[in-house]
Amino acid sequence: MRFLPRTYLRRPRQPAAPLSSFATVHVHCGQRAETKVRALCVLALSRPGAHLEALHVDRPDEATVHLRVTAALHSPQTTVLDHLVDQLSREPHVRDLHWHQHHTPGTRAHEPGRRLSRACCPGA
Repeated sequence: MRFLPRTYLRRPRQPAAPLSSFATVHVHCGQRAETKVRALCVLALSRPGAHLEALHVDRPDEATVHLRVTAALHSPQTTVLDHLVDQLSREPHVRDLHWHQHHTPGTRAHEPGRRLSRACCPGA
């Protein structure tokens, strides 16, 4: 058996697209719609222009679910988020839906370990 020699020359990598900002989407929905809302968020944020950073779920009671989705945006345009909000607003069990944009991955309202139901959104 003959092995081919391994080349140690690396191909130059494509420079990563700089992150322009982060966005957080807050969704209050019924427990029936949680799976569909999660799927819509993951699918919408897998398109070019954004990627999913975190998805947090809080269940304050048996009927309500609060999802907080954090995404990194690769361009100043928010068309990916507008498309996601448009899709989520058509769901009948979605009760509250808003998003805000920030330039750092974490803000005071989004510290790890803090309950989502108590987190306030700046400007919301």
